Amino acid sequence: MSCKKLLFRLNPGFFRYICVNLEIPMPERDEIHQQLRKITESEIFSRSGINVNLLLLLVKATLDKEKLKEAAIGTELFGKSYDPVKNDTKVRVYVHNLRKKLAAYYETEGKKDPIIFEIEKGQYWITFAERVRVKNHRKRNRRGIWIGITVLLITGLLAFLQTMQTTNFFWKPYSNSKFPTTVLIGDHFTIDGSIMTGGNGVFRDFNINSPSDFSDYIFAHPEKAGTMSPNQYPYITKMGPYCTKTITNFMVSEEIDFNLMLNSEWDKSMIGHENLVYIGQFKTMGFLKNVFFGKNPNFNISGSRIQYTNTKTGKRTEYISQPGDEIIDYTIVSQITGPEGNTISFFLSDNDIGVIRLVDYFTNHDSLQFFSEKYPVGNSGFTALFSVSGWERTGFKQKLILIEPKK
Repeated sequence: MSCKKLLFRLNPGFFRYICVNLEIPMPERDEIHQQLRKITESEIFSRSGINVNLLLLLVKATLDKEKLKEAAIGTELFGKSYDPVKNDTKVRVYVHNLRKKLAAYYETEGKKDPIIFEIEKGQYWITFAERVRVKNHRKRNRRGIWIGITVLLITGLLAFLQTMQTTNFFWKPYSNSKFPTTVLIGDHFTIDGSIMTGGNGVFRDFNINSPSDFSDYIFAHPEKAGTMSPNQYPYITKMGPYCTKTITNFMVSEEIDFNLMLNSEWDKSMIGHENLVYIGQFKTMGFLKNVFFGKNPNFNISGSRIQYTNTKTGKRTEYISQPGDEIIDYTIVSQITGPEGNTISFFLSDNDIGVIRLVDYFTNHDSLQFFSEKYPVGNSGFTALFSVSGWERTGFKQKLILIEPKK
């Protein structure tokens, strides 16, 4: 006997495989092609040319033991419209959608199909597995019963473990979502030009935070046009590596698939096609600034100044981050619903310590449990303002100033 994959269902649309000793042959190539034809001619797939072509490509590569790379898939499917140099996310989005379509197919038209196609998360090959069939023989029946009991026990155990590991209210929308997730790290706009020492170098102006800001400045100061130009290399503060490590460790522990990229490289056309987590300073938000203020019109941010207007009383309050040995960094954590029902979360501050501290806080199960119990905000999202302080940039602590549930 050899180790084969036995497929069972943990939740609707969620498959698991367990390796058990069964005398079940793996699907033959002809059987796989028959199953492939049935899938591509189904109601779910027949009207989706891109998904059909992608499935055909992945099945062929799997059977031929060809290791496909993202760039090869993108070029094959999208031709010249695919640009791997600009970190094009089309392939990841369509593979994610294909995985969901296959799950939907096996929930409906294919629920009795003898062969299961599955694309494991983070992979571009197909897993093929046969459904277990128990022969009508007394000995086989007894064996099948024991197999069934074993599978049920293991299913129950995994369901229990999954329940134990279920992410809390803040990260739950990113688990088992129909959207892929991208984490964006805010990077600063820098300029090539003359510096104070008299030579040439790279510098940044706190009032110029994007190519459009730079163009506006040159338009207002045409005499500077030949003395400076946008720098092509990104610049991030220490917030970047600190938060990247923290969020990566957390996402991996929670089994949340995600892409990681700089905000300046992100394609804003993806705003309705993926879940987002933005981590950075106010001044590096770029296009996402419009998204944030569209859902939070009672907030106004200018430099280190946050202005909040209470919609019930009309009272306006200002909070200004304070540099120095005892730094105070006012920080916003917000979770909103995107244009297509996707989830967008923000960790925003003027300095580094605010986002570093709050990313730590919201990736810690104990602190999140405390937060959710003390401030039940429901499932529609929220926006919260914190003050983060530390003496000589050590011993950081945060205090909740206000919290506003979304409706």
